[in-house]
Amino acid sequence: MQKSKIMKLLSIIIPTYNMAALLPRCLDSLVAAEGAEDYLETIVVNDGSKDNSLEVAQQYANKYPNIVRVIDKPNGNYGSTINAALPVAKGKYVKILDSDDFFDTEVLSQYISVLNGIDADMIITHFTQIGATTREVVKYNTMGREPYEYGKVYDLDEVLQEGYIRYFLMHAITYRTELLRKIGYRQTEGISYTDTEWSCYPTFYAQTICFCNLNLYQYNLDREGQTMDPKVLAKSAKQVEKLTDNMIEYYEEHISEVSNTRRAWMEQYFSNRMRLLYKLYLLDMPRADFKEEDLEAIDAKYTPICEKYGWQVCLYPENKILRTEYISYWHKHHKRWPIWFEKFNRMVDVVIKWLYVKIFRR
Repeated sequence: MQKSKIMKLLSIIIPTYNMAALLPRCLDSLVAAEGAEDYLETIVVNDGSKDNSLEVAQQYANKYPNIVRVIDKPNGNYGSTINAALPVAKGKYVKILDSDDFFDTEVLSQYISVLNGIDADMIITHFTQIGATTREVVKYNTMGREPYEYGKVYDLDEVLQEGYIRYFLMHAITYRTELLRKIGYRQTEGISYTDTEWSCYPTFYAQTICFCNLNLYQYNLDREGQTMDPKVLAKSAKQVEKLTDNMIEYYEEHISEVSNTRRAWMEQYFSNRMRLLYKLYLLDMPRADFKEEDLEAIDAKYTPICEKYGWQVCLYPENKILRTEYISYWHKHHKRWPIWFEKFNRMVDVVIKWLYVKIFRR
């Protein structure tokens, strides 16, 4: 990977495809930040948009030439935009911001100041999930407890061995750019959901981590067609399966290079990846789209891998009250739960999640 001269503090990669209507909100949240001209580099990667996203991005690049850069490329899906931007990024650190999301501008100004005093491979911030009628602040704590001192740089193994962190999400992560170049980081092209690779592969090699008490990323879940929309996700099951295959391949190629602590964390991480794939088929997918033969094939492919590495893959309801396990039920009956029980479980899930958010994520 080509190495660009470090000239900025933070590079922000913005993949965009047909987001002309929302891109101004995204970019406005960046260019207005205090210190943006001196410290920020924003790389908008237009992934073959069919609307006027390119024109919108170029207008900002013309108006803010010291902050905004534009890469225009043929459509290659999400990962290709990251692969196009990383080799030319000039920031000490790099972060992804989807073009339908935005940063809290005031918090970004604070984050610039904080980054100036930090030297770590990973920096973790809070983020907000914004629904049609809800706002949920996501922090890396446990049941409201803050296990780490904000602003302190920790050894990543020290953090992972304590078990508070089960996984990281893209919205929270900033990486040292040089770390990604050192490991030759690339995302899978041609499919969606590869932000999961961004959240995973660098953690094989990152040595240090710092948590910041800043709610930076504002994650928009209310857009029609958003990739995490259950209807969109159900139709993208094959892409999720392909991504899972790629991640398992990466695991098998690189797991021997990590510490025992990191290996144990990766085992539970990949067990969780398997759990999410089963959840997609056994719970989230509309019954009209569910095909038994597809899940049978996935089961036949992944069961030997789970047995090989000792991954314990169980899928209990999120509410932790109903204890019927989905995967065991599938193996025994080769069908999903009865509809009435599934609906009841969803209702209990909603109630318990509402209580959790009210108590711990206000």
